[in-house]
Amino acid sequence: MNNLIKWCCFLCLALIHRAESAGSQTRFNVSFSQLESCETYMVPIGYGYRNFFMVHTLSNNNIKAGQRLHLKFYVMTSMDAHILLSVTNRLRPNDRVYEIVIGAGGNTFSAIRTAMGLRRVATNHDRNLVSLYEPTPIEIVQTQNGELFVYIPGFKEEPLLQFIDESPLTINYISFSSFGTNTARWFYDCDFDGYGKEIDPDKPKPTVAQKLLNQINFQAENASLPANLSSILFHFQMKSIAYEQTNSLLRTRMHMMMHWQDTRLSWKPAEFDNLKSFEHPDLRIWTPTMNALNGALDSMGQVLRSFELRVYANGNITLYAHDLQLTSWCVDSARNWPNERVTCDIELGLISQQGQGQGNVALIYDQQQQPIAPNEHVNTPSGWTFKEMSVVPVGNDSARRYTPKGMLQTVAGDVAIEATLQRNRSFYMTVFYLPLIACQMFLIMSFVLRSTRRSALILITLLITAWGLMYMTRHASPHYVPPLMTAYKIVMMASSYCYILHICIIWLELYPPRTKAPDCLVAVLNSNILRCVLGLRFTDSSDYCEIQEKPWPQLAKILNNLSSIAVIVTFGIINITSGI
Repeated sequence: MNNLIKWCCFLCLALIHRAESAGSQTRFNVSFSQLESCETYMVPIGYGYRNFFMVHTLSNNNIKAGQRLHLKFYVMTSMDAHILLSVTNRLRPNDRVYEIVIGAGGNTFSAIRTAMGLRRVATNHDRNLVSLYEPTPIEIVQTQNGELFVYIPGFKEEPLLQFIDESPLTINYISFSSFGTNTARWFYDCDFDGYGKEIDPDKPKPTVAQKLLNQINFQAENASLPANLSSILFHFQMKSIAYEQTNSLLRTRMHMMMHWQDTRLSWKPAEFDNLKSFEHPDLRIWTPTMNALNGALDSMGQVLRSFELRVYANGNITLYAHDLQLTSWCVDSARNWPNERVTCDIELGLISQQGQGQGNVALIYDQQQQPIAPNEHVNTPSGWTFKEMSVVPVGNDSARRYTPKGMLQTVAGDVAIEATLQRNRSFYMTVFYLPLIACQMFLIMSFVLRSTRRSALILITLLITAWGLMYMTRHASPHYVPPLMTAYKIVMMASSYCYILHICIIWLELYPPRTKAPDCLVAVLNSNILRCVLGLRFTDSSDYCEIQEKPWPQLAKILNNLSSIAVIVTFGIINITSGI
């Protein structure tokens, strides 16, 4: 029970304290509760008049007899409260104005100037007139005879500042500012003191473009799908194509234009200064959501991220996407490097938005804009040559954009931009085929040479083929062994065989075995059919005797000629299969 009594007493004291605080007066007899009926304006740091307010010359009910202007404000700032009275809101540095500064010089004086920051015409040295913690009232009066008075109500009855202008200005605008790192909070149009209709924010008369923008945005019905819209025409201009075979990626850059009609957005040009077309960054109308269905990396999802819109008076709309960059998957299934010819496509489709039936809107290529011809310049920053391009429909019979597993799929109305690319074969012919043919010629020539010349040719062939294989790994696809790489491998194996054969021939000719050759071997060496096939002359009686006595040098000749024929046949087969 005692605790309950204590809590009740505490609550009563808190309510009394709050009521006393709300009704407490500042040094200028202005309470914070009274300021709640005022409009407020917060001035950021720095000197500059950013926003202007129009003075209500007709509804200002505080003008007395002989007065042209009578305004009253309240300000909370530590120093440098600036008020600007001007004829226009588009000021130049030397234009005549009335600039009133309260608490200038570190809150040590106040002044009236006739230019922004210049030409002081009245000064008062009363200190500490403004405060950051309590409002200071400022009252401005301009009389018919050109006198300008500045009062601080509650401070003293006499004017704080006074200036007589022989050519008085007609005040239409007012603005507020601060200075340095100080901020200021201004209060105006206060109902509690009868100054509720002094000024209004500067609201210029809307232009024709603004009126048309407002009408189009209103008629667009929150950017909803146009009724009876079933298709969208499009055409494009390809600028560059790059194919990355190792990553199976096709990178394209194009300019694309799309056209459709929304009759809700039509207008009569005569009502808008004969404007027949209109574009504005603040247009809020329906635009298609287009996806690259086989998009990769940053092209997954919506691809129309940056574009320009133009609306025509008859309701036609043009969307222009400048430098549209797309990345799509493209797998090279051919295994015939470097003679590949691949067809990559960019599948495009409109994705329905939630609550709208966009799924029925089809993409139709504008036949009046023919696809890019093969001879038209398209930058291909890769080892591929652009051959041809076409646009084909890819939609299936499915009516659902997503599969039951949530995978994106094509539907009726989707299209594919197909680009046919071919690898630059002439480059690889020069870099890889010519060294391979030279190596084959070196090996064939080595069969007619002897000693160090033969071994030198074979070693040169080994070095060239090894260099070609290492350099080929930088260009060929690592997913399979191309026929050209197989040809290099066979030539290198043939070079190794030829070098071993060269050592065997030297051994048989210079250091033959001391054992007698078998009779079957001697019979083979004397075979005229074999010697005819290998290009050796037929044996006579003297050759027969020589073979009987020295069969090993003859065996070396037989092996050399037989190996040359086998190597030539092997090279012919690999040249045909590798496409040389």
